[in-house]
Amino acid sequence: MREIIEWLLDIERTAGSFYRQVSEKAWGDEPVANFFLDLANEESWHFHVLKNALTYLENGVSPPPSIIIDGFTKQKIEGAFERNIVLLEGGNFSLESVLDCLATTEFSEWNDIFIYVMNILKEERQFMSVAARMHHHVKEVENFLEALPDGRRHLYVLRSLPPVWQERMLIVDDDNAIVQFLEKLFYHNCHIETASNGREGLEKLRDHYFDVIISDIQMPVMDGIEFYRRAAAEDPSIAERTLFFTGSLKTEHLDFLRMEGLRYLVKPAPIREIVRKVAEIMPP
Repeated sequence: MREIIEWLLDIERTAGSFYRQVSEKAWGDEPVANFFLDLANEESWHFHVLKNALTYLENGVSPPPSIIIDGFTKQKIEGAFERNIVLLEGGNFSLESVLDCLATTEFSEWNDIFIYVMNILKEERQFMSVAARMHHHVKEVENFLEALPDGRRHLYVLRSLPPVWQERMLIVDDDNAIVQFLEKLFYHNCHIETASNGREGLEKLRDHYFDVIISDIQMPVMDGIEFYRRAAAEDPSIAERTLFFTGSLKTEHLDFLRMEGLRYLVKPAPIREIVRKVAEIMPP
């Protein structure tokens, strides 16, 4: 397993450097420059994740790999970057050749191997967010290609990739009727779990990663504000993934939500607005 991860580390380093150079060239096209800069940053993050995975596997039980990265596969992926780096350095580069490189590498066995490693690790709580972010990364690439006339011919490859993550939603509310409504409203978008109070919600958050958390405030046992405070103390990124949906807002609750910059809706709320707020967190 170490050999596989070390090879992935080399590819992530090469890809990050290449995308950063493409961003700097970018032919005066700001959206293209920003997209490839984001890709470069994403590869840097992948590199960091793989370093953590290597440490985790070395300190724990490392399962024997079921695959070997053969020379043909290595050359296919490494060669694509090498050829395009030569073109880039020689000034003989175009957006079309960049997209060809993107399709040859990002949608190749490189992606499959990365997913293989993440699938081994994603049942561990600390790596669940990695699988979720990988899923969002693929969506971003798809949206970028769809916006480009020359990019659309690569979409069929991207859409044939197996998903590394099924998006998850946690609904924390003691009102069973609204819980069932929200489940039916979003069931086709993601896997949904529920909790009837903040304490139950906190236990679920400790066991699993959720892309979206919808929480009431007024609940027995533990209210939504205390639930959020405790959850954010363990994982500050929860702020970006939380929507409070509550029947009443005391002044102190409203002050807290505004101070923390949190999304919220007051019941009753238009269905379209509920869908829009969730889409801000988890785009369709």
